[in-house]
Amino acid sequence: MKGMIAALVTPWDPAGGIDMGGLERLVERVIGGGADGISPGGSTGEGAMLTPMQRAQLTRRVRELTPAAMPVISGLPLRTPAEGIAELHALAEAGATAALVGPPTYYPLSDDAVRRLYAELADAAPLPLVLYCIPRFTKVTFSPPVVRELAAHSNIIGIKDSSRDLEYQQELIAVTAGQEFSVITGTDTLLVASLAMGVAGTIAASVNLVPGLVKNIFEHYDDEDVAKANALQHELTHLVMACRGGYFPAGWKAALQLAGVCDRQPVPPGTPFTDEQVEKLRGEITDHLAATAA
Repeated sequence: MKGMIAALVTPWDPAGGIDMGGLERLVERVIGGGADGISPGGSTGEGAMLTPMQRAQLTRRVRELTPAAMPVISGLPLRTPAEGIAELHALAEAGATAALVGPPTYYPLSDDAVRRLYAELADAAPLPLVLYCIPRFTKVTFSPPVVRELAAHSNIIGIKDSSRDLEYQQELIAVTAGQEFSVITGTDTLLVASLAMGVAGTIAASVNLVPGLVKNIFEHYDDEDVAKANALQHELTHLVMACRGGYFPAGWKAALQLAGVCDRQPVPPGTPFTDEQVEKLRGEITDHLAATAA
């Protein structure tokens, strides 16, 4: 699990259901932009608003649209262990190569509860698991000692860190050093800083909109042209901040509508950008989109 992975938006038909035409255009866009993998049904993909059947349907279609060797890391917003194990089997059957598993969100979980939960899932799962740390949505943070212990499990291959906390991310990298385990950032605005710390890559929303820009950051960083990578990071940060407004991920969907990919409608009951918000967004991102497409 490494490189540039798209935290895939789920195109939605305003009449109801997944917009398969929009999904095909979006997958073609991210693959054409150089993505190393695709992660459908995560936070950007509004996975928590989809049914398990819809998440499996989404995974199956993404798998059909991607090269056989490309990782498909499907989101699974966990409710109960039993439901999670059942859905892990469904996702594996649909063609996922791994599952990005977020913790239950209602009750606070102790470190011991997190450790036992993920160990139980990993023991029963038919595919590898990726821990998902996004405390602003789940209110759960994976403590570094727990991550170190879970990283030793042969069926837990990494963690997506969307905490936006670089000190925490640095500790995750340190406690899992030497293990077959990847720390991946979910924060587009900290991509260069995270690469400097040693992350294996990113699962990022911006890959939907400007995969070429994100890929260029990786390439310049790998070529040790950090100044150029940072200049591109500033451009990416501007785009990300423009798309962060309103109900998440409505800004990303509005931007993709402007790019001709899919409708701006979130999965119900999400609220889309208004016409006024779309026009403001157009003014903020059009030049950047044109520059990245050139």
